[in-house]
Amino acid sequence: MEYAYTLRVDEKSDVYSFGVVLLELITGRRPVGSFGDGVDIMHWVRKVTAELPDPSDAAAAVLAVADRRLAPEPVALVVDLYKVAMACVEEASTARPTMREVVHMLSSSAAAQPSDLHAF
Repeated sequence: MEYAYTLRVDEKSDVYSFGVVLLELITGRRPVGSFGDGVDIMHWVRKVTAELPDPSDAAAAVLAVADRRLAPEPVALVVDLYKVAMACVEEASTARPTMREVVHMLSSSAAAQPSDLHAF
């Protein structure tokens, strides 16, 4: 998807793609096609969350964009995944984490707690 915008590929392009996949999982939406002309999942998430009273509130952002089929708990698990996804889809590739950093973020977050996964 990033290649379509920038016509460049670097080591952070896979990170961007992984972030898009995480957003698909969180929102239950396809990456393109259901948001209107020229809008993809990343831009849709940014638009929806920018319209919140406190756009920096990750829990509110998750509740605004999350697939309603997801169990409402544990919100912390989905918030952690959302934060990783948004870091991965930063516009500037230099601002994105490496895949090694992504793995570390996921393994040290609430997402790594198997006891939380029963809610899904």
